[in-house]
Amino acid sequence: MKRAVLVYQSGIANVFAVTSFNMADFGRDAKRLMQGDFRSCECFARGLAAAGVQVASAQCNQAGDIIYAHWSTDLEEAPFSDKFMAVWSGVEKIEEVTL
Repeated sequence: MKRAVLVYQSGIANVFAVTSFNMADFGRDAKRLMQGDFRSCECFARGLAAAGVQVASAQCNQAGDIIYAHWSTDLEEAPFSDKFMAVWSGVEKIEEVTL
């Protein structure tokens, strides 16, 4: 695994392995590694980063399974964003595709 995304989703978070840092709902081949509270997922993402995985953070303000949803790197727009401790490792900027 080379890339992962920590995705905040209202009061929970997810960590996905991805093949690309695509925020649109296609082409990233996301596989959920973990879902839980913010801190547990942040710690898991930091562990991945320590192991050499590139890690980005995103948010998705949708209910249900977000594996195929549009994600956004605009973390300040998300509910509970003041509680985030986002993880970025080896990633400078992600361009978001709008269709």
